[in-house]
Amino acid sequence: MAIGETAVSPGDELSDEAWRALIHDFRNLLAVIVNYSELIAEETEDPAAVKTDILEVRTAAERAIVLTDRLRRHPDRTASEPETTGAS
Repeated sequence: MAIGETAVSPGDELSDEAWRALIHDFRNLLAVIVNYSELIAEETEDPAAVKTDILEVRTAAERAIVLTDRLRRHPDRTASEPETTGAS
């Protein structure tokens, strides 16, 4: 699967198992971000290692964005859209 892809398409009906799998994937992406952030904090003396870790954080964050966009657009979702305040 490509970055940010899941086995669930927007037209699919999601079972409890599929929702659990998506939540699991999202949690794993957050864990990658946290773990690499901790590595960055420890590797301040090695610029190449810091750069590599930052790229891993960015990749995980991009995958999380794609995943949340897919969940947001899914017709079976029950949560309402969060209101945007215009602040980033």
